[in-house]
Amino acid sequence: MEQYQPDNRFARMTLDEKIEQLEEMVADSEKLNEAIIDLVESFDMNNDDLISRAEFQRVLQDFGIGDFDAVEDLFTSLDRDGNGKISFNEFKPFFRAQTKIKLKHLKEMKQMQDEMASTPKRPESKEPKKKEEGRSIFGRWKSTRN
Repeated sequence: MEQYQPDNRFARMTLDEKIEQLEEMVADSEKLNEAIIDLVESFDMNNDDLISRAEFQRVLQDFGIGDFDAVEDLFTSLDRDGNGKISFNEFKPFFRAQTKIKLKHLKEMKQMQDEMASTPKRPESKEPKKKEEGRSIFGRWKSTRN
């Protein structure tokens, strides 16, 4: 069985490009549907337009998600009709929700980046700090030794 090969175009995008693409998908149901179809097709190794439990587990394992119980719970929650396969219509609400969550997180990251970029940096002193003469870090404590 062939291993799932993710399309890593998204990973190579800038943060602004990712936000723009996800905003378009959330706003345009046709673009969202195309993305879901592409994803379902990439999971669907036997080309029946459905994601079987084995296909789902395999792809998630390829992504490094090996918690069998979590994968099983997610599959069961997505397989609404209980036929042991996830259809496009069953996968769509999950994918849409995950897209919105991802968009929100990316916007938060962008906001943090913008805030960090606009915060003026304090100049650092290039001279090493001098040790005060006759004082140690324990200067205020008195020795109990005689």
